[in-house]
Amino acid sequence: MTKQTPDEFITSGKHLPPIIRDFHDAKDVFKTMHSSMDLGKFPKEIQSLGWINCHIFIIDVFLWWMAKRGYTLQKSRQKVGFLNLQEEIEFRRNEEKEQFRRFLNQRKDD
Repeated sequence: MTKQTPDEFITSGKHLPPIIRDFHDAKDVFKTMHSSMDLGKFPKEIQSLGWINCHIFIIDVFLWWMAKRGYTLQKSRQKVGFLNLQEEIEFRRNEEKEQFRRFLNQRKDD
């Protein structure tokens, strides 16, 4: 079996956790992260970054750069009561659906 080059490894997406290998799944992660954080604690330069810019920078720049050097992002194996990412994504999706439903109802009433 031939060894992969770093470029082949990165192109395969294996340097990323499965939850963010697919663009649409990664989009959900970054939208959820952005909507669940209190960005007011950060400098204005950070506050002005939207989830799209964060997504691009982290996936296409930072994690790519780190992978070229042999580092990958992976889920911790520690026995700690971590927050559940899937539950947070579902909560945000449901919030968006509810906001959209209210918007449509309001338009119908106008």
